[in-house]
Amino acid sequence: MFPPTLEESISVTLNQTFQIRGITATVTSKGRVIKVILESSEIPEPESTTALVRYAIARLEIKSMAKVKVLAKQRNSFDIAWGREFELEAEPESFAMSEPEVEVGGSRSKKVSPDEFQQALEESTKTAKIAYQKTFNYYQEIAALLKTFKLDLNQNISRLLKQNNIHKFNFINDLKNISDEIEKYTNEELKELRNSLDIKRQHLSDFTIVLFGRTKAGKSTIREALTCGDGSTIGTGSQRTTRDIREYRWKGLRLIDTPGIEAYQGNEDKQKALEIVYESDIVIFLTSDDSVQPGEFDAMGWLQEIKKFFFVILNIKANIDNSKRLERFIRNPDKVFDAQRLEEHKHHIRNYVEQSLNLKDIQISCIHAYAAFLSNQPQYDELSETLWRLSRIEEVYSLIVSEIYTRGKQRRWNTFFDAIIYFLDSIIITLNRHQEYLLSQVSFMQEKQAEVENIFKDNVKNGKAKIARQCRDSFSKIKQWIPAFVDEYLGKDIAQAEYQKRMNREKEKIEIAMEGLFEEIVQELVVSLNEFQRQYQYDMGTIKLETTNFDKYQQFQVGKILKWVSVGLGTVSAVALGIGTFAAANFWNPVGWVAAATSIAVGLFGYFFDDHEKKAWQKAKQEAKETLWKSLTQSEQQTCETYQRTIDTNIAVRAKAEVLEPIDIYIKEILIIVSNIKKIILKLENIKREMKRESQYTQTRNSSSYQNNFHNKPSIIPDELL
Repeated sequence: MFPPTLEESISVTLNQTFQIRGITATVTSKGRVIKVILESSEIPEPESTTALVRYAIARLEIKSMAKVKVLAKQRNSFDIAWGREFELEAEPESFAMSEPEVEVGGSRSKKVSPDEFQQALEESTKTAKIAYQKTFNYYQEIAALLKTFKLDLNQNISRLLKQNNIHKFNFINDLKNISDEIEKYTNEELKELRNSLDIKRQHLSDFTIVLFGRTKAGKSTIREALTCGDGSTIGTGSQRTTRDIREYRWKGLRLIDTPGIEAYQGNEDKQKALEIVYESDIVIFLTSDDSVQPGEFDAMGWLQEIKKFFFVILNIKANIDNSKRLERFIRNPDKVFDAQRLEEHKHHIRNYVEQSLNLKDIQISCIHAYAAFLSNQPQYDELSETLWRLSRIEEVYSLIVSEIYTRGKQRRWNTFFDAIIYFLDSIIITLNRHQEYLLSQVSFMQEKQAEVENIFKDNVKNGKAKIARQCRDSFSKIKQWIPAFVDEYLGKDIAQAEYQKRMNREKEKIEIAMEGLFEEIVQELVVSLNEFQRQYQYDMGTIKLETTNFDKYQQFQVGKILKWVSVGLGTVSAVALGIGTFAAANFWNPVGWVAAATSIAVGLFGYFFDDHEKKAWQKAKQEAKETLWKSLTQSEQQTCETYQRTIDTNIAVRAKAEVLEPIDIYIKEILIIVSNIKKIILKLENIKREMKRESQYTQTRNSSSYQNNFHNKPSIIPDELL
């Protein structure tokens, strides 16, 4: 058997390559030129078909030929539809990707050449350098604002801490929490932001693409396929397969493979993945058709939250490891890419993305990453082009090129700006939350302050009424023995001493009664305040505020108030003694001359009195009783007023002030803090607004350079544009 001729070898190779496309190849040669005529029911597409011919012939390593001419026509037609020619070179690194077609204006589209793609990368680098400098300036401005705010806040809290009993109010803990959060932002968060900027500065010339997704979704496989790897990084089990960040260079891009986001015991891996995402310009979010996990949706939400642009690639996990399965895949790829089954996956993802992330009309590309990987392996040389094409991995490359060509500068700009804006959003949300909480506390404290004032008002009112009743009862008992006392002692030398003795006993009874009464009044105040405390806690739960405690009320200084009252009662005792003296003096003085004139007569000559004298004496005694009753009534009034003033001084004024005046100070200081929060929020909002204005201006310039406004377009390029 004679070995095949050169033309036969090339013909066999090309017909194997084009079999699945329904194209037949006829090969002839003349001199050092190979002529290939391609025929099919429809005219083949020139660029990708020529690339396939070039790749297939180059792998045959034909040294004797220098040029290849490719002609195409429709079957049963004599007219040549198109022609291409190329010089023979060494075997390319991998199957040549076709030049992606992208939309540049309305319905118009164009192919992106390697030169145009390289130019887009260079323009993106220039944008990145400008964006870095601007974001670094914004970073410094934000850092200075937060530092000043932190100092002011700590000064306010320090003043509050100097107030008596401030530790009994839990809102001071809330203020400390604010201080701790600001401390975290000014130290940890700003430090991380600065580190992120420094890392991005090191890669200003690199357009960075990150492969992101859960473990075993196929990130390493697609990366091995794109970079013509040997498969050493592709995992075969359920263990974590990408333990560290892997970085590669591919077609002028920086390609990063990350750990899985749901790896078993993989929190450290997840953190690494999240950190590297901040550096990316584009994220390829890879999921698989075996299942879409909730954690993947959470990760999509996080990418949306940090404003990171991403593609969604659905990797088909159909097994093609053995020859029979591989043959079935090549013979019937539509079975692997089952439209109905994959559409259900797409619908599931689209539904979540639309409802939760507000991204509508999102398109999802389906690939078979392992088939693309196998196309680069030596043992599959004969099937290389077929596996590559059937894997649909060129869609990934098209998505990347299209995005870089149309929005590359915008993506690089956003990589820097969005990180700062996200930081601003985060701290503004935090400050607004604290501001709203503090204002609710002020409103709540003011409302409860009015209730406490009413408690004191009612307590004082009831206390005064009880004092009036006690004084009325006490002096009523004194008045009951006055008539008998006057009848017995009027005119006697011992009358003054006996009256003073009895009044001292009455004074002691009044003091004891009043001491008990004041303790009762104070205890009633405590009961009212304790009930207020319980109602306060209930109201806090009703309005769903964080815990703030009026422990000052619950721990009301009963002993302190009683001490004040005892001091007051000492004063009252002195007054009471004065009242006794006053009463005695007023008892004797009005009728002293009568007593003096008749005392001896009563003692010695009483039985000589005639009727006229007896009547005069009876009248004198009656006048003495009336005068004494009048004097006691005045004493009762003055005693009552004195004790009531004690309530006003020590409860209505002194005790209430000790409870409420500090709260006025707290409210004042909190409002100062709220005012400072408002000021810094306004300043941060102004920075954010300025950054967004610059971003919009950059987007407009970037879009106009391609004669198309891409603002508010879907993040995923539709399938029909690929």
